[in-house]
Amino acid sequence: MRFYDPGWLWALGAVPALAALSWWGVGRGLLALREFVSAPLLPKIVNERVITARKRRTAVLAVAVCLLIIAMARPQYGVKPVLVKRAGIDVMILLDVSKSMAATDVKPSRIERARAEVDEKLIQALEGNRIGLIAFAGASFIECPLTLDASAVRMILASVDAGSIPAPGTNIGAAIEAAVKAFEKSRAKTKAAIVITDGENLEGDVDAAVEKAVDAGLVIFTVGIGSEAGAPVPELDDSGAVVGYKTDEKGATVITRLDAGSLRRIAETGGGEFYVSRGRSLDLSDLVGRLKKMEKTDITSREFTEYEDRYQPLVLAALLLLAAEFAFFWRASGEEDAARRA
Repeated sequence: MRFYDPGWLWALGAVPALAALSWWGVGRGLLALREFVSAPLLPKIVNERVITARKRRTAVLAVAVCLLIIAMARPQYGVKPVLVKRAGIDVMILLDVSKSMAATDVKPSRIERARAEVDEKLIQALEGNRIGLIAFAGASFIECPLTLDASAVRMILASVDAGSIPAPGTNIGAAIEAAVKAFEKSRAKTKAAIVITDGENLEGDVDAAVEKAVDAGLVIFTVGIGSEAGAPVPELDDSGAVVGYKTDEKGATVITRLDAGSLRRIAETGGGEFYVSRGRSLDLSDLVGRLKKMEKTDITSREFTEYEDRYQPLVLAALLLLAAEFAFFWRASGEEDAARRA
């Protein structure tokens, strides 16, 4: 169960306080009468049934108001699957999370900039299409299968980081093979794989993987992040703080550089295009424009659910309580008037 407008629930805290204040007022008035009226005369002046009716009325009104407040918050439950049909493409994002992606030649770092740009300029722009995420270094993992739930992809994207896959290296071939596997059940006319990496230290048979992907109907785009001048590879502790820089066997600091040539070749063979980071940002606007022009397929999904409003029973219960109390109100008022005349 969820509440569509939970802000109303804050008002519930005031109801018990107001009810207690009302009860206190009734009790305070009774104590005041006892100070000035002798005990034998008190029952003739104060009708206990009237006092009980007032307290009961306060309690009933408090419960009815609580029910109405909860109803205003619109409780929803009883979810049901909904078929969602729309035209779109299937896009799998392949993100390099090797240790070289922690380099800071792109601020604040290659991986942080890549995550931010993919979130803001790619996933949000492609919302309504099926999107998935593969993280890779020396090995590859499908972090999120193809889905229409863009918020789920964004949440998983935020959790991956440089070094999150312990296998060293940058095996783009394995990542592309993982993408081919992720697209096996896809019936989309356009299946795009977007590789975001610095392209350095390539491992595996990339050419064979690209050829297999093209045969499976994939279009491969590559996005290079980093600079040709390069930057040292930070060594990070468990908290993500830099504790040093990677060195080679001779003790020299390892410099990681963007390998634009390899990435351009992969994109050309895969039927896509190569894009490169410019300054602080990735060049994703042209990529998004290209993807939006590609042939779309009618996509039917059961992944979305719709919550049904369930406030009606609460409103009905509140109205019944108020109606019942209103009926008793006249009777109690008549007894109170009679007591006053007496």
